[in-house]
Amino acid sequence: MASSKCLLLPSLPFELIEEILYKIPAESLIRFKSTCKKWYNLITEKRFMYNHLDHYSPERFIRTYDQQIIDPVTEILSDALIPDEFRDLYPIYSMVHCDGLMLCTCRKWDNSLAVWNPVLREIKWIKPSVCYLHTDYVGIGYDDNVSRDNYKILKLLGRLPKDDDSDPNCEIYEFKSDSWKTLVAKFDWDIDIRCNNGVSVKGKMYWIAKKKEDFTIIRFDFSTETFKEICVCPYTLVTRLGCFDGDRLSLLLQGEESQGIEVWMTNKLSDKVVSFSQYFNVTTPDLPALHLQSCMACPGYSIGKRRNIRVWCEGSVDVDDKSYVIITFYEIDEGGVIKQIETASYGQFEYDDPFICCYVYVPSLIPIQ
Repeated sequence: MASSKCLLLPSLPFELIEEILYKIPAESLIRFKSTCKKWYNLITEKRFMYNHLDHYSPERFIRTYDQQIIDPVTEILSDALIPDEFRDLYPIYSMVHCDGLMLCTCRKWDNSLAVWNPVLREIKWIKPSVCYLHTDYVGIGYDDNVSRDNYKILKLLGRLPKDDDSDPNCEIYEFKSDSWKTLVAKFDWDIDIRCNNGVSVKGKMYWIAKKKEDFTIIRFDFSTETFKEICVCPYTLVTRLGCFDGDRLSLLLQGEESQGIEVWMTNKLSDKVVSFSQYFNVTTPDLPALHLQSCMACPGYSIGKRRNIRVWCEGSVDVDDKSYVIITFYEIDEGGVIKQIETASYGQFEYDDPFICCYVYVPSLIPIQ
């Protein structure tokens, strides 16, 4: 049967076949590889994989604690196939993705680093040059002066002093050479620990950092291996940095006293001058608290095209003198909460709270080198 399907391929222009396949989710495309040799060769071709990623890049939410994935558009909840190695090393302290490759910090004895593609179910453990600390910050991107698949990891050593030029406060890992090197950098800012996950956009890493009394966006360029301050940004108790439309930064804010929600975004990061402006806000009553207290995990979110957001977050309720942690997926627009789906619940003392409630990533066919 597979061979007969293969015979149909010449009847369609090759360009049309590609355009059709570009519209199919990565999770489905991997099953097409067994259809025939021609499709296998096409789907595993480097050019096709990156074109597919650029053409079709729907976001997914993933919670490793519950081993769940949710499609924010269809709101379909499915099981996440978490590698056995992650289960043994749980909890995953933080994640950041680039081209669908998830850089994971696993919190155990040595706080291990791993790169994971959830679609291909591939995982690679990164051996640190020195012991990795939970106070370190990590990011992933690529050197686009060489090629897009020249992926690198930045490790910013959180405990080393920043006022001594002789101190190696940064390290860079290159996938192709499988090696670390030291990068000495001097800066007068500190990454905010509550927002330390950062985001990778078009191969560059971005973090929220505090400089004196202001909060600013810091960018690390893996091509030039340099840091740069991009712009100042608003900041409240709940401030989550994200990516919008593949080439902009976004911020989700919620005040400490008011439950009002604000969504901010930048212009294109390729512009000469980058700044934040408010996209929309929500002031209706009875909005959920996205981060009720410091011991609860930061929310994950995605911005829709119609001035709406989707948020997966933790909340707490008391029932009959017992406290529970409720995991809820919300869709919220300018008029307030549109939908809410309870995805899990735990007794307060049975729940080993993760640092981040969930992570947003883009499924891809990109293999780990």
